[in-house]
Amino acid sequence: MTKRERVIRAVRGEETDGIPSCFSMHFPPEYANGESAVDAHIQFLKQTDTDILKIMNENLVTCDHELLTRQDYESFQKISAEQPFMKRQLDLVKRILEEADGECFTIGTLHSVGTSAMYHPFKSLGYGYDQSRKIFDAWLNEAPEKMLESMKRITDGLCELAVKYIEAGLDGVFVASLGAERRFGLTREQFLEWVAPFDQMIMKTVKDAGGYCFLHVCNRDVNLDYYRDYDENLYDVVNWGTFEVPCSIREGREIFHQKTVMGGLANRQGVLAAGSEEALINTVHSIVESYGRKGLILGADCTVATEQDLSRIKLAVETARKL
Repeated sequence: MTKRERVIRAVRGEETDGIPSCFSMHFPPEYANGESAVDAHIQFLKQTDTDILKIMNENLVTCDHELLTRQDYESFQKISAEQPFMKRQLDLVKRILEEADGECFTIGTLHSVGTSAMYHPFKSLGYGYDQSRKIFDAWLNEAPEKMLESMKRITDGLCELAVKYIEAGLDGVFVASLGAERRFGLTREQFLEWVAPFDQMIMKTVKDAGGYCFLHVCNRDVNLDYYRDYDENLYDVVNWGTFEVPCSIREGREIFHQKTVMGGLANRQGVLAAGSEEALINTVHSIVESYGRKGLILGADCTVATEQDLSRIKLAVETARKL
């Protein structure tokens, strides 16, 4: 069974010859684009032997004017595949696919409106995520209709990227969603009006283009229950920080309509980052024994600095594949 076949069977909830894995990392800024980024992805794949190659996306939605007022934001025009940041990302995907192990399953990262509309356009002003969200949410409360029109234009461009991803040869899209963090105080009704429709526009585009949709719920302190109302036909796999929210795989499966779960290990901490090899092996066994072999893809977002770190990821991959 190839890596790709193993992943597809896991996505479908079928028996596999072992548990597939997806490990990834945010590479340093000097490896965000160009041949250095291609080499970083390929070397990570070779050294960890993970079943899924997740292509990162550091090419963020930008605005060609400062966003100092709500009116500035309302003039935000549609993004398109012709803009430099999107061209760079598509070029990166194509180059990585040319060099990648043809056996592996491939997904491309796509930041949905929670970051592409609510955060990334503000980064040039030096704002962090929480600061951007406070400003954005205030404007949204002031004039929801106008702001939602701008968000729709941004989402249309993100849908273009989703289609281009699949046309380039990716198996699927990793749709990163934000917006349900408890600390910002959005009600369920606000989330379902202001975030969910745009997430699902992108997800539907992925499915209509023939790709597999991986729904990633990013960040800490997230109310996962807000996602219960997402159309279960629009995604194939769900992923969240099980040690950041927290929500167990068993609980998450109930919220996400028994979809295949990708995860299980703590992101950038815990046994993968600091435990012994024996503890890592035992933890992988425990995850599979607790949640079963079907509908599970082992994974985590990693901080990789040394050869030892890479070898530990490979150990987790090899352990899961034997189960």
